[in-house]
Amino acid sequence: MNKIKTIAAFAAASLLAFQSCSDMLDVTNPNSLNDDQIRELLASSDEAKVNATLEAIGSGLEAYICLVHNNLSGGFSNAYNNEFAIHISRNVACENMIYGDVANSISSGWASYYNHTFNAADKNETASCYGWWYSSSYIIAQANKAATYLTDEVATSPNALPAVKTYAAQAKTLRAYGYLQLMERFRKAYKYGGSEQQGMPIYTKYAYNTPTAPLTAQETWEWIIKELEDAGTYFAAGKNSATDGYTTVNPTDLTTFYDIDRTLSDYFLARACLDYGEYDKAIAACQRILAKYPTLIDEAHYGVQTSRLDDIATPLDDSWKKGKDEVRNDDNAFLSIPSNPEVLFGWTSEGNLYSWNNLNSLKASNSKSGLFQISQSLYDKIDDNDYRKGIFADHEIESYPYFTDNGHAASTLLKYTNLKWGATICQNADERTIANISSDQIIFRSSEVLLMLAEAQYQAGKEADAKTTLNKLLAARTKSGATTLTCDNYKGGLGIWEQIQLQWQIEMWGENGLDYYCHKRWNTNAVRQGGNHWKDYTWSVEDMEWQIPQKELSTNSHWNK
Repeated sequence: MNKIKTIAAFAAASLLAFQSCSDMLDVTNPNSLNDDQIRELLASSDEAKVNATLEAIGSGLEAYICLVHNNLSGGFSNAYNNEFAIHISRNVACENMIYGDVANSISSGWASYYNHTFNAADKNETASCYGWWYSSSYIIAQANKAATYLTDEVATSPNALPAVKTYAAQAKTLRAYGYLQLMERFRKAYKYGGSEQQGMPIYTKYAYNTPTAPLTAQETWEWIIKELEDAGTYFAAGKNSATDGYTTVNPTDLTTFYDIDRTLSDYFLARACLDYGEYDKAIAACQRILAKYPTLIDEAHYGVQTSRLDDIATPLDDSWKKGKDEVRNDDNAFLSIPSNPEVLFGWTSEGNLYSWNNLNSLKASNSKSGLFQISQSLYDKIDDNDYRKGIFADHEIESYPYFTDNGHAASTLLKYTNLKWGATICQNADERTIANISSDQIIFRSSEVLLMLAEAQYQAGKEADAKTTLNKLLAARTKSGATTLTCDNYKGGLGIWEQIQLQWQIEMWGENGLDYYCHKRWNTNAVRQGGNHWKDYTWSVEDMEWQIPQKELSTNSHWNK
């Protein structure tokens, strides 16, 4: 029998969970349990023992959905050591999102990605490719800590309690997500050269594994898809069997949104199937999610309209703590889970406030010079009856007030600056402040699922269905009082495929690195030219495939060099 790893194997929270349930488990030292003892506990009919064991080996997996790790930023603890910041890096390297701080260094941070002074071919341990590879591998390792014990054999045992099935499903979902990331980042799109490449080496145990040969790309995609399908089956038979494996979300209990459930396994399944070309499976997964999340964000909560900008920028007095108009974070669906019916995964806290810190152009702290803007090219393609056009500044504000450590100052807020995540007053505050900020963080939402559905339907040859799906989004994004937007009357007169691509760019602007991932999936270059861009550039899709780090290549001889 293999001795279970103790401190190395479990995070501190899990270790404490074992320690706190010593009497319950009826062992002298619960940290010395061996593999067979753990499996025996998981097969027990004693629900208290099973739950204590599950908490010890499988709790906290939600934290790895949006990873924070210093290896994401070359080993440094800074603003770029999290997946959310990396998503921004991927987007600004494309053409629709502009990093506005021209005056700052163009050799570091987001400016380096916008300016393309980074090198995607660098393979050393401080390079971006190493951090992106490491982060996905780290996610897989964390999932395998639980999956090593929550095997298919354990989960499908006739005596397995529903909680065992749920935890097994969560581990499978997270592990598949890690491999999905590796395939999307380090391989070409499957339809455009990726099918001829090696896939990934698959590891399903938390151990010092002997390096294994990568599967083919086809085998890897099929393994990911099966993992997620099996996860869905386990979720459906698990703790939430009454709701087919989906957590019943409650806007007054935000912990219900910070959960790995069938919503996430179906989301990753749809994404993997869209990448691989299993369009019918992608359609089915999307439809299951949308049946649970049928409502889209309304106009009143969709960002901040540019028509309010002048009043927002006008202080009521010399303290600058209040303006002629204010936007609380609860007024903006992109900062507030209760205001956003689309949230598939997110959290609320005073830490990890990525949206507030990085994308909120109206917050009371920081100069406005480095804000992110929409490209004029994309802005001009948005229909005038589409209220999403209004969440980008249509004029410049010469003196926007903000606070400093020594008082307050003002700077220019440029035309085209995004107001999508705009708010002036955070949670638990009554005025503008530089301190004690708090808001909600939203990672995945259902509009992306709707767009995946439309794309999968089109690719499956179901153009009429794709049009119907896209029309639902356009109707929801039509200005109040205007003629309902459709694929047929939307500005530009585009065909259905071009309309799908455009709506991806508009609806998901600034979110989850999706501009980058869409370019790879569609096999299209990212082309910047003119407008408000401060650097014209064409990023070839051939250069979007990140290089496997040298450390991985040197320790696994099975890779084609």
